Amino acid sequence: AAICNGMAAYGGLIPFGATFLNFAGYALGAMRLSALGEFQVLYIMTHDSIGLGEDGPTHQPIGMLATLRSIPNMYVFRPADANEVSGSYKAALGLRKSPSVFALSRQNLANLEHSDADKVA
Repeated sequence: AAICNGMAAYGGLIPFGATFLNFAGYALGAMRLSALGEFQVLYIMTHDSIGLGEDGPTHQPIGMLATLRSIPNMYVFRPADANEVSGSYKAALGLRKSPSVFALSRQNLANLEHSDADKVA
């Protein structure tokens, strides 16, 4: 996350970083700096649900979404299907002075009947 901030400050591209959502806690200082510094950084966080698999309970991000949403100027997207993922990226690319977090599921999700990328706000 700190490297992404440096890249964003230098300019010329939109940096991104990715990890499990639960591990965002290790990067919260740098993520907060992204928001305070008005850096357009994309944070792609996976494993957003309480669905357990081989990773076990240490990978359950209980409370992490609330923590991220409490950071001023940080946009948090939690799309429900692939259409909303596309819309979330489209919305985040328009946020020139704000970082964005994408909380993505590890489950294989079907598209919802009335979901639409253009309706993501």
